[in-house]
Amino acid sequence: MIAKDNNEIKIEVNGLKKSFGKLHVLRGIDAEIRAGEVICVIGPSGSGKSTFLRCLNRLEEISGGEIIVDGESITDPKADVDKIRQHIGMVFQSFNLFPHYTVKENVMLAPVELKLKSKAEAEQKALDLLNRVGLADKADAKPRQLSGGQQQRVAIARALAMEPDIMLFDEPTSALDPEMVCEVLDVMKELAAEGMTMVVVTHEMGFAHDVADRVFFIDQGVIMEEGTPVEVMDHPQNERTKSFLSKVL
Repeated sequence: MIAKDNNEIKIEVNGLKKSFGKLHVLRGIDAEIRAGEVICVIGPSGSGKSTFLRCLNRLEEISGGEIIVDGESITDPKADVDKIRQHIGMVFQSFNLFPHYTVKENVMLAPVELKLKSKAEAEQKALDLLNRVGLADKADAKPRQLSGGQQQRVAIARALAMEPDIMLFDEPTSALDPEMVCEVLDVMKELAAEGMTMVVVTHEMGFAHDVADRVFFIDQGVIMEEGTPVEVMDHPQNERTKSFLSKVL
């Protein structure tokens, strides 16, 4: 477990910009994320939250600025993107599981394909992870046989199979029925308690308030306000933050 007061900077973002044609989605984001920190990113739809997250593992190519992970510029044209992504797990809104593979096979796939583990090692790791997310009994099921909440927990196990240092979550509960949200958030809370560095784009304000070390409020492509959950959510200073929170809390 990593101490929360660790001063090691895991991710450094300097002047991050991203445009799609003439649409400026990110307009210059500066941020530091420390080892073991849980950052929740909140804000209105279309504000750039998911684009910011996708830039952190180069799923989106940036238009300007720099992103440094563990002291290495991942936005350098010479950076080895595949190597970078091995250390950064990502969980999406849609579960993106392979329907023709079993749950266990979905979790085993990446470590075996990338030759990071033997098939036997990957299978044992997959079973351990499925047990961790409460799905040991579903190892041989196909994704279609699972609920949405169960599929998302498999997706988290699959990301963890690569033994990442950082986990990115892009609105991981937004596609779920309300009663399934808790089972996914509980797994994420356990990860946070174990000291995983996490960046979570979320509409779950209770989770952000209870679990985040810091909250970023993004609007119009910039971080309008950041601080502890109490600072940003209970005592916002920015008028735009106040307006947003008045509608969602």
